[in-house]
Amino acid sequence: MRFTQKEFSREEWADIVSKFADLSLLQCWEYGAAKSVDGWRAERGLIIDGGKTLGAAQVMIRNLPIVGGGLAWVSRGPLWRPHGEAGSAMLFGSIHAALRRHYVDELGYYLRMAPAVEESKAASASLTSCGFTVSETPGWASAVLDLTQGDGALRQELRPNWRNKLNKAERHDIRVEQGSDWKIFDGLVDEYRTFMAGRGFTTTVTPAFLSALQAGFSEGRRMKCFRASHEGAPLGSVLIAYYGDTAEYLIGTLLDAGRAFNVGQLLVWQAIRDCRESGVMRFDVSGMDPELTPKGVYDFKQGLGGRPYRLMNEVEAHDGGWRSRLVRWRVARMRRAGEKAGSDRQ
Repeated sequence: MRFTQKEFSREEWADIVSKFADLSLLQCWEYGAAKSVDGWRAERGLIIDGGKTLGAAQVMIRNLPIVGGGLAWVSRGPLWRPHGEAGSAMLFGSIHAALRRHYVDELGYYLRMAPAVEESKAASASLTSCGFTVSETPGWASAVLDLTQGDGALRQELRPNWRNKLNKAERHDIRVEQGSDWKIFDGLVDEYRTFMAGRGFTTTVTPAFLSALQAGFSEGRRMKCFRASHEGAPLGSVLIAYYGDTAEYLIGTLLDAGRAFNVGQLLVWQAIRDCRESGVMRFDVSGMDPELTPKGVYDFKQGLGGRPYRLMNEVEAHDGGWRSRLVRWRVARMRRAGEKAGSDRQ
């Protein structure tokens, strides 16, 4: 089994990853292209055995200048579970081992991965046996709603307080504009920039990244904006990304004027209904970690009544050389700083 890296067009990669059940935004071509604004370079490849494609991975690269080597970072990947198949611990380990051989043994990188599997002793044991060390950094935590249900069932799953706020919001004369064109998107990004500056939180989902991400999508797959106003005054907005059969609540801004109207509940609920009516099957709240997510944001997302999940801890592999040890030290320091600041780990 080997990892074969090559250049893929946006359409080629979309066709490949659509076959896997564990697809996330971070494994989409557009995400990898957009991360160039933060100094990353995306590599994409297939895990192949006997001419058969068993997995795929988008790997984000940061090179060490002059001396060579660097960081190979795989977030919520590799993809390895085709739709309708449970997969096996042996296949899971073998696919990750193929990436380790390519990036560590052959290229001398420090390999860091956030595997796309929920935490379990079996998953940890499988990767340990393949030469990985399980780190202390917890995996991504979020929650997902099943949109194959009707509006009535989804509304019934809302926490009572969340549902009461939604009921109150619906009684107000609030205008919600929605769309994917650049005019509404640029307005949302400007609002988000001001919102971030006023609250001083840390995130990798910056205005520059969002603009690059939107530019990477084809017209029919662009992220969708929902913006609320009352008597011409803006109240808040949300941005929804789409991939495979899933929609993800990527960002939200709640302006001070919108709090009295419970506009956060109204916008997210309208986004959920729009996704369901468009044939989307899952709605991911994009981060709901009891340790890292600010309490107000956590409580808001928990109020949607989705199924919580947590992926297994990040894992690492390196060749023991000084270059890998240097990169490992820098990654560990940045991880600690990010967790202390409450940063997301997109």
